[in-house]
Amino acid sequence: MNSLKNRILLISVFIFAIYFLQAQNSVINIALYSDNGADDGCILATTRMFEWMNYNVTLIKADSINNNNLNRFNIICFPGGDMYQYAQYISLEGLDKIRDFICDGGGYIGICGGAYFTGEKVFWQGNQLPMNSLKIFPGTTQGPIDEIAPFPRCTMCKTNIVNTSHPITQTEPDTTWICYCYGPMFLVNEGAEIDILGVYEINEQPSIAAFEYGKGRVFIIGTHPEFEEDSERDGLPAIKENNDYGSDWDLMKKAVKWCLKGNNK
Repeated sequence: MNSLKNRILLISVFIFAIYFLQAQNSVINIALYSDNGADDGCILATTRMFEWMNYNVTLIKADSINNNNLNRFNIICFPGGDMYQYAQYISLEGLDKIRDFICDGGGYIGICGGAYFTGEKVFWQGNQLPMNSLKIFPGTTQGPIDEIAPFPRCTMCKTNIVNTSHPITQTEPDTTWICYCYGPMFLVNEGAEIDILGVYEINEQPSIAAFEYGKGRVFIIGTHPEFEEDSERDGLPAIKENNDYGSDWDLMKKAVKWCLKGNNK
C-alpha cells in the first residue's frame, strides 16, 4: 500500500514539475533599458504599458548588456531618451550582444530615442552624430522635425497609417494622434526590405516601421505611444488640455505580439 502511495506521489510531483516548467517557459520577459540617457518618465510609462499587457519587465543597465547575454529575455526595448548617451555607455561588445540577440530570434522595440539608436546613420538638427549606433535599421534616423514642433517642445502629432495589410496596423484607423517629442523620421536605404506602417502627416515621412533582422523582428516608432496624455494609468500626471484621441497601447500590444512571433528562443 505504501509503495502505491509513493508511486502516486512521485507521479504527482513529476506532473507538477512539468506544468511548472511549461508555465515558466510561457512567461514573456521584456528587458527595458533604464540607464544613462533613458528618460525617467519614458521608463515609467513604458513599464506601465508592458505590465498592462501582462508581460514581465526587467530594468537593465548598460553594464548588464555589456557583460551578460540577453538570452533570458524575449524582447529588449530602448525607450525615449538621448540616443547619443546610449552609445557612450553601451560598449561595442554590448552592441554586438544586442544584434546577436535579435538575430537569434529576439525582438527589439525602439521608441523615439530608442528608434534613433537603430540607424546606420543618426542625424540630429542637420548633423550626423559621431556615435556607435546599433545599425540594425538600413538607413538614416533623422530629427527633430521642426514642422511638427521645434526642439525642445512636444505636441500631439497626427500620423497616417499607410500599410493596412501588416498584422500590427491592419485593424488600426487610417489616422492616429500620438505625442511627438523631437523624434526621428526613418529614411530607408534604396532596396532595403522595410515595412513602413505610418508616416507623419505634415511631411509624409516614415514614422513607424517594422522589419526582420536575422531570425528576429524589430519595431521602431518616432513618437511616444507609451504616454497616456489625459490619463494617469501610465504613472505620469495627466495633462487635461491634451486630448489623447484614444490610447496607443493597443497598437503597441500588436507590435509586441508581432515581435514575439519572430522569437525562436
